[in-house]
Amino acid sequence: MLLRSLLGMSLLLLSLPFAVYAADGGPEIGRSAPNLIGRTLDDKLYRLKNDRGSPKVINFFWVGCKPCRQEMPELAKLEQQFAGVKFISVHSQQESPEAVMKFVKSLAGAPANIVLTSGGVQEIFSYTGLPHTIVLDSNNVVLMNISGYTPDNMQKLSKALQQLTKN
Repeated sequence: MLLRSLLGMSLLLLSLPFAVYAADGGPEIGRSAPNLIGRTLDDKLYRLKNDRGSPKVINFFWVGCKPCRQEMPELAKLEQQFAGVKFISVHSQQESPEAVMKFVKSLAGAPANIVLTSGGVQEIFSYTGLPHTIVLDSNNVVLMNISGYTPDNMQKLSKALQQLTKN
């Protein structure tokens, strides 16, 4: 009886529609990215839904994240290499602009666009840990999610950007 119930539950779960997420979370591949609203370090309003026309790399970070500290200079190098792609680093927790600016200045390099949020982006963008990187096309459709910082993840990102900018 228990086996039949478990089998029935498995079949029910298999029949349900499901979203395609990266293994470690992130917004659904092939769908428009959720809107991101924040303020830049120079206190200008940023809204992702109004920022169309170029492919994007959105990287979520936090000043207390050691892997984020390692990843940011590599993202800055990719930003220089792929001039047609807009890189946006999003501080995922509520933090003072001064603390984020101090963090950014302490790095060997960082993407040019830094956006501050009041938190809550982890739930909106469905990622499970930091750093988390999302690749979007020019219409803000999610193409890729990358969780964590590793040299392999940086290679995956670089290859994805090469393919994206070929077209």
